[in-house]
Amino acid sequence: MADPAHPLTLWLARASVAFYAAAVLIAVSGRGKTDCRFRRWRIAWSAACLLLVIHVLAAFHFEHDWSHTAAFQHTADQTARVTGIDWGGGLYFNYAFLTLWLFDVLLLWRTSESRPSRLRRVTNLACLFMILNATIIFGPFWWIGPTVIVGLAFVQIRRQIPAGADKDRVRRKQSDRHSDIDKFSV
Repeated sequence: MADPAHPLTLWLARASVAFYAAAVLIAVSGRGKTDCRFRRWRIAWSAACLLLVIHVLAAFHFEHDWSHTAAFQHTADQTARVTGIDWGGGLYFNYAFLTLWLFDVLLLWRTSESRPSRLRRVTNLACLFMILNATIIFGPFWWIGPTVIVGLAFVQIRRQIPAGADKDRVRRKQSDRHSDIDKFSV
């Protein structure tokens, strides 16, 4: 077993996952797409990304002495420990993922688009993949259980929200407004 990571590196990764989970919970909860809810989601999404950037910087500082070669070898060693395959190429997936998420966050703050774009959907899927992969390769195995439970909770919450709930509510309000106008027209 490899030496445990520096506590700051570990807790930054955990905090990033916690903010990611908060962002997902905000995204799937509630019926209306209010500006306040969008702002909370955007802050949680951005904080998760920022914490991941700081986690990577901490890992390079505390674990790898700012050496890409050392980081590559560490990834290869951990991958070999779990899968039996001595391959450090997963580090490049980390770089690509971090670049993708940073780009998504920058676009999010620049455009303030609340609708999920294709880029955001890809980023979200990449987040889920990277969290699962990091848990299997680098994390303690007991994290898999809570990860699966939280994932199932997200799915359950999402299923409880009817697909057209927001549209129906808006239509009812518009219909009520028109009927009120009709009552007062001569």
